[in-house]
Amino acid sequence: MDTAKDPAPKKPFWANLGKNLFLILLSLVVALGVVEVALRFYNPLGFRIKGDRIVLLVNRTDVVHHPQTAKLDKMIKVHRNSLGFMGEDPPPDFAQWLTILTIGGSTTECLELSDDKTWPLALGSKLQKSFRKLWLNNAGLAGHSTVGHLILMEDYICKIKPKMVLFLIGINDIGLIRNVEFETRMIKKISFRSLDGFLTGLANYSEVFAAILNLKRFYFPRVTIKIVHEEIDLKTVPTVEVPPGARAAKIQLYREKYLGAFGQRLKKLVEITRSHGIIPVLLTQPVLFGDLQDPATGVNLARVEIGKEMDGQLAWQVLELYNDTTRKVGQEAGVLVIDLARKMPKNSIYYYDFMHFTNGGAEKAAEIISQDLQPYLAKKFPGYLLAPGSN
Repeated sequence: MDTAKDPAPKKPFWANLGKNLFLILLSLVVALGVVEVALRFYNPLGFRIKGDRIVLLVNRTDVVHHPQTAKLDKMIKVHRNSLGFMGEDPPPDFAQWLTILTIGGSTTECLELSDDKTWPLALGSKLQKSFRKLWLNNAGLAGHSTVGHLILMEDYICKIKPKMVLFLIGINDIGLIRNVEFETRMIKKISFRSLDGFLTGLANYSEVFAAILNLKRFYFPRVTIKIVHEEIDLKTVPTVEVPPGARAAKIQLYREKYLGAFGQRLKKLVEITRSHGIIPVLLTQPVLFGDLQDPATGVNLARVEIGKEMDGQLAWQVLELYNDTTRKVGQEAGVLVIDLARKMPKNSIYYYDFMHFTNGGAEKAAEIISQDLQPYLAKKFPGYLLAPGSN
């Protein structure tokens, strides 16, 4: 007689579903917790934004190698001082000096150039020939628009209180629509209105979510003009021609949807700067593309592909909408506007891509800015002028 018991019937796969999901969720929470703790002790990613806050890297030197390049130095050195900016540390008697900061995105930071060859520090060298006790730092941060500039002003610059700030603005504001209230302090609470808002809220409290948000912003930028940060050969760049109807529609879209918010942020930037006793100076955004030929290569800069459904001519027309807003805000507010966009030659010897300067380009930009800034500084701060021949 067979006394063996029948095997227990198999449970359906969903019987342990709740338990399995709980174990998976618990494992995920533990893993995220471990990563969170690790990132708080050491974060190798080097991101400079955490949620709605800017994190400045201080007293740090980076060496970058460019193995194959015709326009860039093969090795560059970038040093961040005790403030997290490029240039000399602030003097102990800071208030007694003619102190100037430059603020902008990657075209101000000039990450592919050694810090002493960026246009801000080249500008400082030129101004030191005419002014005593002049201290100038480069506070540019790659990727930053007026969004970041407003936060940088509130969190750092207004506390330092330099005598003057130069803002080079335009390219990173293309396609941004957020209003002034959101931009000036961004999101302090967790918001469920958008993925970006949700991640920004969480990123204020978590290194993991701060990293996720920064990676999202890096791989899915809002800017419609592509920013490549690498040396290009104009003769191999794809070409495109946007039809007249599509061109007109795109320009109208930017006029109606984006320029108003940009103008509001720019006015707020001027207001915040002045309210802390700092003199603002606005610089329009220069680029290589536009409706002409490159003198160095003969390439038609109106037909080079700049971004999605963007040729060089259309991209320049869109950027000029922003530059025009900068000119208008400056005129209405009585702020000096240095029109670098119109004065900087569109010549590929000055650019290693469509918007970032070579060493020669940074030197040329500094020369142009200096020509307009020197008489303005002499008028505003005559006590710092050097006597002729004293330098």
